[in-house]
Amino acid sequence: MSRYLVLLTVMLFTGCTIVPDSIDVPEGTQLVSYSKAVTSSANAQGQKARWGGMIVGVENKPNKTFIELAHFPLNHYGKPSTNGETSGRFKVQIDGFVDPIVFEEGRSATFLGTITAPTAGMVGEQPYIYPTIIADDYHMWRKQEVYDVNTYFFNYHTGWYSPFYHFNGPWMYPHFNRTRVIRYQNAPSKAKLPSRNSGASNSGTKSTGQPLRANKQK
Repeated sequence: MSRYLVLLTVMLFTGCTIVPDSIDVPEGTQLVSYSKAVTSSANAQGQKARWGGMIVGVENKPNKTFIELAHFPLNHYGKPSTNGETSGRFKVQIDGFVDPIVFEEGRSATFLGTITAPTAGMVGEQPYIYPTIIADDYHMWRKQEVYDVNTYFFNYHTGWYSPFYHFNGPWMYPHFNRTRVIRYQNAPSKAKLPSRNSGASNSGTKSTGQPLRANKQK
């Protein structure tokens, strides 16, 4: 029995730290947090970061694409926890053209990349300085729908099924159960990021500009 308990414990702990291959990093890699990048922007530039959040918009430039996200903290799987309050916004720079349909507004995504100089922009009518990373790769999380369904509960006293509550007498019990169901939708295809040359973001080197071909998701 003790051997099984040990194996179960190992599986639980290892399972909690698995992240998708596209955003995984070698053990011991130092990743700069979003909050640290905000407070020490200059010192953070050039370092690796893995940030995630909810996609707000996509802006295509002549030779690059900017993806704007509302930042949320990541869980053990590298997925943004979007249930709480966002801590701010950031932008992801991709050298080359990316079809906006791949990065659909409202989707959750996690990006791995290198911190670069902040990007100035606007949120509504207010100026905003976006912490920015140049993307190496990313993971798009599947859409999910959370809804409640009504289930029938058998009343052994009356011998019939009912989806309603009845309190007409001592032999009547609630016949209605509510069950929460999470259904995942098929996600938009993930596209391979354009390859970028060393220093392309600073030297102004133009990328191919060719539209990305999306790969079908399994």
